[in-house]
Amino acid sequence: MLYSKIQKIDLFAYILFFFLVLYFFNIFVIHQNFEKLISLKLLLLNYDGGFIRRALLGEIVTNVSSFLNVNFKYIFLLIHVINYSIFFYLNYLFFKKFKKNYIFYFFVFSPLYLTFTLGSFSSPYAEFLIQREIYLITFFLSFCYLIKKSKERMKVYFTGLIGITVMSFIYELTTITYPFFFTTYYFFLKKNNFKINKLEIAFAIIICFFIIFLHFNQYGNNNLPLMINNLNEQFNLNYSENDFMYSWINKGIIDQINLYFAGFKINYIFKYFFYSHPIILLLYIIFKNVDEKILLYLVCLSTFSFLLIFAIAIDWARFLHILYCFILYIFFLIINNEKIFISLSKINFLNKINVKFLNVLVFFYCTFWTLKHTYWQNHLSYGIFKIIKKNLLYLY
Repeated sequence: MLYSKIQKIDLFAYILFFFLVLYFFNIFVIHQNFEKLISLKLLLLNYDGGFIRRALLGEIVTNVSSFLNVNFKYIFLLIHVINYSIFFYLNYLFFKKFKKNYIFYFFVFSPLYLTFTLGSFSSPYAEFLIQREIYLITFFLSFCYLIKKSKERMKVYFTGLIGITVMSFIYELTTITYPFFFTTYYFFLKKNNFKINKLEIAFAIIICFFIIFLHFNQYGNNNLPLMINNLNEQFNLNYSENDFMYSWINKGIIDQINLYFAGFKINYIFKYFFYSHPIILLLYIIFKNVDEKILLYLVCLSTFSFLLIFAIAIDWARFLHILYCFILYIFFLIINNEKIFISLSKINFLNKINVKFLNVLVFFYCTFWTLKHTYWQNHLSYGIFKIIKKNLLYLY
């Protein structure tokens, strides 16, 4: 009786709301302690010393702060509240039509997804919540939802093109996600029986290559001390160009690779291959249920292009989180079967296991582990319950 009543509840909406509350609570805690954050130094990057990667957001915020004479932390607070309000609302709209069972919850509430963002670097605060990838992820989810709902070709095309251009100057890692946007746009064309316009594709490719060239050509070609000095004077800060967070921002790829191999061990590859199992499963289901070969090739190209970042940077957990988000959204976009998870549950070996037991198993799987920041950190001991415990301690 109780089990049947629980099934009738919109459990998905309740769990999303639970995460929304957790996210908002942590955002307000973060902004109460904003000046203590490691991440703040990078959030305030701007163009005072010339072009620098990932500085567009900081340029906007510092100028608005000065113009309105408002503390920049309140502007960031507003940005984060708006972003996550959109993000969770889109999550509900994007996933709601699918029939839900333990397999649905296994993927949508994977530790690689919502739980990951509640983690931290080395501070007591959930700093992942204010990292730049959150805007990229929200935009890609918005773009996928637009593709699902709209049939207006120019609207979709220019939303994607303008969006990735802006995102590239907020977070340079956007450049290696370009193939995902081409993949989703190709799906949009096929879904609506539009012909491929070579001029349209060529123009988008030129824009993408220009952005990549600009980033590489201007790498380190700025006056970072001037920017830091302006920040210190303008906002009464005490930042130094010798701080690792700033000295790192102008380092080239060779320096990053040297840092990468300084702490690298071969067993990290096997460890992260294991952690990537939800991604592998999603890709497997896509390839078993989609017949469009070009679309499948594009999904492969997008995935393998993104994997290049694992060869030059140490933030493997963050990269796995971003990759999972993109694959998850593509999965729900291109799988045109609302009962896909019901169908998957009828696979022979799953069909023989008690459903209640599988529900409990998925619950423990989704709640008792998550990933931290870099490839050398311990991951399996930091589940949602430890996050809740940490949140309760904020109240005392």
